[in-house]
Amino acid sequence: MEKSKTSYRKWRMEKNLKNVVEVRKSRKKFISIFFYLVLVITLQSCKTYRFSAVKQEIPIDDFNINFAPPAPIYSKIKYWAEHPEKKITHAILPKNYTDSLYNYNPKIDVFFVHPTLYFKGENWNANIDNEKLNKKIKASSIKHQANVFSGIANIYAPHYRQMHIHSYSDLKNGYKAYDLAYSDVKNAFLYYWKNYNKSKKFIIAGHSQGTNHSERLLKEIILQNDSMKDLLIISYLVGMPISPFNKDHPACSTHNQLNCFLSWRTFAEGYLPDNWAKNDSTSCVNPISWTTDNTLSKKQNHLGILFRNHKIQYPNSITAYNHNSVVWIKKIQIPFEFFYRKKNYHFADYNLFWLNIRHNLRSRLKENGYN
Repeated sequence: MEKSKTSYRKWRMEKNLKNVVEVRKSRKKFISIFFYLVLVITLQSCKTYRFSAVKQEIPIDDFNINFAPPAPIYSKIKYWAEHPEKKITHAILPKNYTDSLYNYNPKIDVFFVHPTLYFKGENWNANIDNEKLNKKIKASSIKHQANVFSGIANIYAPHYRQMHIHSYSDLKNGYKAYDLAYSDVKNAFLYYWKNYNKSKKFIIAGHSQGTNHSERLLKEIILQNDSMKDLLIISYLVGMPISPFNKDHPACSTHNQLNCFLSWRTFAEGYLPDNWAKNDSTSCVNPISWTTDNTLSKKQNHLGILFRNHKIQYPNSITAYNHNSVVWIKKIQIPFEFFYRKKNYHFADYNLFWLNIRHNLRSRLKENGYN
């Protein structure tokens, strides 16, 4: 009988131990799944905007200037997405990033033109008083792109009647919508020049549609005016194919060069868009090494990715090299990379290299005598 009781106790102990192990395994599995879901949500939130339109949300009628939204009045601060005189700034530094060299009174300005964020609407150009869209611009492009200049330069970023994303598909109407959008950007810059510049050195920067407008602004206005040209330090023409367009403002070819422009487009290694035609004249710089050759950047030189949660994460996770006038990045070395993997990283041209861009700009300025 005693032997039977002992066997029973042993059996119960083994069963209880087995149950404890199973519970721990279940908890561990639950924690892993929970961590995975949190990470997936975080990674997905790194996107700042789409680059395609939903068919039912595109303009139906042809472009008609008579139906264009009212033009912005740049003497009113509300028509600037970011401006030194705005009470609330959106170009803030990442939550987990401290800059001991942050300058609250920069002697340099940056004129920043945001990308396409107008995806829904029947008009070819966005209404400048669309508060929902304006909030989106501030919470995405200003907060995750223009903020790379915060504490280095005073940021002037105008709201403008940006063309609908569908303009890139319907060129007949798209060019007209583009001209209208550009007229706002030009007027904003001229107002900035007359009222805010006050002989300060300045930077031109943009992304996507903003780069198209910035390039045209440089060609038609800034580089045609000696006073403006003399004060222009550097241009960031990111996310679009840009070929050298003026001998006085060439493509940058070294890490410390000024009086030039920087341009890159980011894709996964091995991917090029359909109907891709190589253009040897298109400028492309590696935003980690800041070289224009096809040398692979070093892993340790990547400083981190700016995510939608407004934190810099995963330094040393990206290596990149130039190929066919674009930047190819190898598989990003972060947890659950397969879920984050994309072919076209257009939406993250700034995010992927945010800290590299900032450090390099500061280095360029310092090496050329700007403190």
